[in-house]
Amino acid sequence: MSGFMRVILPMLAVALSPVLQATEEPVACGQNAAAQALAEAIMAHPDQARPELVCNEQLAAIAQQRAESLAKNAHDPDITPNQIVVDGGFRFPSYYPVSGNQVEAVARDTREANAALTYLTESGKHHDQILGKVEFFALQSQLGVGFYADDDPTNHPQWVVLTAEPWLPPKVVFKTEMKAPKPMKQDCDTDWQRSDNEFLKRKCSRLKQSKRKRD
Repeated sequence: MSGFMRVILPMLAVALSPVLQATEEPVACGQNAAAQALAEAIMAHPDQARPELVCNEQLAAIAQQRAESLAKNAHDPDITPNQIVVDGGFRFPSYYPVSGNQVEAVARDTREANAALTYLTESGKHHDQILGKVEFFALQSQLGVGFYADDDPTNHPQWVVLTAEPWLPPKVVFKTEMKAPKPMKQDCDTDWQRSDNEFLKRKCSRLKQSKRKRD
């Protein structure tokens, strides 16, 4: 290897290493620091009952768009949270209703993640969803959080928390082909009198009678 190549290759490795490391960073639950702070507080809550709760980039993007539209009062009230999440590209299990709300919890009028968490966990409407307190919500292992606030006094700071159970393909079990049992020996040397084969019984009976006549 030439001296030129010996110099260039280490330089390329140094230049590429930050890119490789960046791809290994965990996916954030929110697209801004406030949303991420609330997501981390939800996951670390001492009463969190879910066995698993992980960040979902797709839900985080949908939650952020939803928070902005709610803050600006630009949302369509006839379109439900379930529909919004599905339209955003997230796929539910087949038993989820197309419309309705089994996925969204919201808070407003505060810019503090801790205050939003307190409201959500103390709300009779959102408590079970945020903490996974019933079986349905406990299965929602995917989390995305959105937060939006601007300087317009008519727009309230808005938080949106989305939790959902991901769709999983059905398990297909392939059974190994069963080998056909070997046929029993169909002759009169065996205990043919106990056989279920009526043809064999008649055949052996006639052979036995013929043998007696010859003897």
